[in-house]
Amino acid sequence: MGETKIIPSFIKGLFAILAGIFFIVFPDAVSSSIGLIFGIILFVMGISGAVNYIITIGQLKKENAYGKTAGAEIILVYSIITTILGFIFVIRPNLVLQIISLISGLFFIIDGVVKLREMTLVPKFRSFYWWFLIILSAAILVAGLFLMIYPFSGTRIIIIFCGLTFIASGIETMALSFK
Repeated sequence: MGETKIIPSFIKGLFAILAGIFFIVFPDAVSSSIGLIFGIILFVMGISGAVNYIITIGQLKKENAYGKTAGAEIILVYSIITTILGFIFVIRPNLVLQIISLISGLFFIIDGVVKLREMTLVPKFRSFYWWFLIILSAAILVAGLFLMIYPFSGTRIIIIFCGLTFIASGIETMALSFK
């Protein structure tokens, strides 16, 4: 893979980490504008993911390795859905507070599944570092399930929990950009 793939993945990961830190440090400010902030985060992550997918597929076609990407379209579908959700939340920010646990849980379940799938696309990357990324992916998936099964009653706790999960997701995304 070329250097051009690193930039969108790195930006996506950095943005997720910064958003996670902001969620943890300013949960009350976030709760009053959670819909807009969450929408912007999802929109940027979705666009970055789609660009990353397009660059990756283009590079694989140049290397005559396109056949090795079976099932990778889930990454593009995930990116499109993330972008659409982000756009909806920017337009209707109050909608987020009404269904935040369900949305957060579903988002992190999908994020964990997509990241686990990305790890299967890099079989030569098997090392301690690879296992650490697998564990982070599983943690993101479990966090999503936890949010769906045990929705918290307080928005502040959900925001802090989402912040922690964004940081984990961002760390993994940035690490994958350098694989």
